[in-house]
Formats: sequence, structure tokens, C-alpha cells
Amino acid sequence: MTHHTLTLTDTEVLETAQTGMATHIPLNAAGYACSTDDLYKVLLGAAVQRSTLEAACAELVGTPGSNTIRNYLNEQLTLEELPQLETQLNQALRTHLPPCLKRQPRVIALDMHDRPYYGKTTQEEGLWVRGRAKAGTTRFYRIATAYVVLNGLRFTLGLCFVLPDDTTVPVVATLCRYVVALGIPRKYLLLDRGFAGIEVQTYLDAQQIPAIIACPIRGKTGGTRALCHGRKSYRTQHTFVSQGGKQQRTAELALCRTFTTAKRTKRLKRRAMWQVFILIHLEMQPPQVVQVYKYRFRIETSYRCANQVRGWTTSPNPVLRFLLMALAVYLLNVWVWLRWCFTQIPRRGRRKLDLHAFRVARFARFIIHALKDHYGIVHQITAVAAPLL
Repeated sequence: MTHHTLTLTDTEVLETAQTGMATHIPLNAAGYACSTDDLYKVLLGAAVQRSTLEAACAELVGTPGSNTIRNYLNEQLTLEELPQLETQLNQALRTHLPPCLKRQPRVIALDMHDRPYYGKTTQEEGLWVRGRAKAGTTRFYRIATAYVVLNGLRFTLGLCFVLPDDTTVPVVATLCRYVVALGIPRKYLLLDRGFAGIEVQTYLDAQQIPAIIACPIRGKTGGTRALCHGRKSYRTQHTFVSQGGKQQRTAELALCRTFTTAKRTKRLKRRAMWQVFILIHLEMQPPQVVQVYKYRFRIETSYRCANQVRGWTTSPNPVLRFLLMALAVYLLNVWVWLRWCFTQIPRRGRRKLDLHAFRVARFARFIIHALKDHYGIVHQITAVAAPLL
């Protein structure tokens, strides 16, 4: 979207977010009380208010009933439409990417994000996946994302919904395919511990894709824990063996001896710790690997930002849940793009961004204000009977 003025209003923020959705995610409502425009606006309202569809409809005057909205969404968001919806969401993500991403090779990071599920739907119907116990459950809805960090801003390049039967290799292949379709040169990949299996290593090796993979430290007296010795970082080779011994692979490891931040924070006693990384088609020394992998930790900040624009639901429809999770990622791309366009500060050399001028909370409030101007807001209630005092 091209802006011809230096002023960004709340209405323009809403239009930017809704136009990208309407162009690539074709929802439809042709009722006398509910229009297609209402579907998009209520979804955005639930996302930026961090609430449910019911709460968004109850807060805004003149919106259709929440049951009407939900019925339209459930009719169109079916399991058969899940692959097409994923493709459409990735097309929407491409709308708000700066052209300068294609000028030079970029470091691409891959990650998985889980949202807890507390329902009783079977795994076959609900499409939730098992995971390590967190937030009181072992059931989660999981998405995988590929992203790049540019001038401190995180742009999501692609996402996919992880199904119960999916292994890590198809997920990596799908995300790499989305990145290649964007035409962004790839320098190398950064992957977290969830991708440290032999299958992913073999796939990246066969595809000649350079990568750094965080490796979990396992074993009591053997395994990768036995390699964590000495007082200096070093490189070595290690043979990974799958459960049952059916697969083996020898990989290049960078064993990095680092220290906690206690010296800076003065909270705990400073101590040494080990970090292990798997290197695929890369020749880096351990200190360089540690510095490079620090860029991947910005993903945690972006997920905290996504929590500020994510809608909630108790619906058993997994496609609706996926849409709400993906909508938060999409809105972050819209926010970062607008931040990129309207917070640049001219100076000698590369321009600086005024990151305080347009935080994600202000982005959400802009959309809320525009929705209130469009629909109106509930500002009074009437008691049915006089109170008994």
C-alpha cells in the first residue's frame, strides 16, 4: 500500500488491515443483517481487543449478533478449506513486506508456536498436537513460521498449520518453499531445538541449505553432555543415533562456553554454561555462532506482541482457531510495515526508526477507535427494575 501523506490516521490503519484481509482471504456474508464488511471488522475487533467474537459484538453498537458471525465463519472455515486458507494467509503476509528485503541475502529463522487447547474434541476432529506439558495441558494448536529481522523489526515471511501427523521435515520444506516464492535471497537458516532431529539435518544437507540448529544437551555420562567439558569453546564432530538405532548421522558441532548475565543484572552468581549448535554447510567459529544465533531470540518479543492482537475462542473448529492465530501474525506484519513507513528519522547514513512513536498497543487502539467511529460504542445500560437497597 502506498501512502501519499506523512500523516497516519486510525481510519487508514483499519483500511490497511482490512484491505489485505479482504483481498486474499475471501469471506462472504450476504444476509440482511450481516455483510462481508461486518465479518472482517468483527474479526479485527476481536483480535485487537484480545477478546472473543461475543465480546466484540457486545461492545460495538450496530454489529450483527455473535451467533450470526460465528455461523458464517463455521460454514466457510471447514477442514476441506484448510490448505487453501493457509495459502491465502501466506499471500496476505506478502502484502506488507518492504522491497529492500530482496536486495541482499537474509538470515531466515524458523520457529514453532503453540497455543494451549483445553477442549474435549478428539485429535482427529480437533487437529491439535501433543507437546510437553505447559499452561496446564499437553494439547496445543501449533503453527510454524519463517521470519526475518530487518533493522530490529520482525517480518513474517510464511506460516503453516502443523497437523498431528506432520513431521518436522515437511514443515521445514513448506516454509522454505514459501520463502523461495518471495524471491528473497537466503543466507542461511536459524532453527530452534525442535528441528534438531536427524531427518531435518539430512534434508538440509541434501538440499544444500546452510543452517544453524540449536542442539539439546542430553545424556548423563554420554551423548552431547559428555562433549561439554573444558574451559574453552571448540568445534567437533558427533554421531547422532535415532531411537532404535535405525538412523545415524555425523554432524559438525559448535560447543560454545558462555556465561550468564548475572554480572550485568547482579541477581545471581555468575556461572558458565554450555550451548551446542549443529552446523550444516557452514564454517563458523563458536563465538561467531553465538552472536549470530542471538538474533533468533527476538522471536520471543514478537510473540508477546502477537498476544496483544490475538482473538480468543472456545470453538471446537480448528480452522477458526488457526485463522485467529494467523490473523495475529498478519496484524503484526501490518503494524511493522506501517511502523517502517511512518517512523523513519532522516540522518546521515541509514535512517533510524522512532520505535516509541507507534507501538503495537497504539496500533491496536487505532483500529479500536476506527471501529468505534464506524459502529458506535455502548456507553450506557438500563436496569430492568429498580434496585433493592
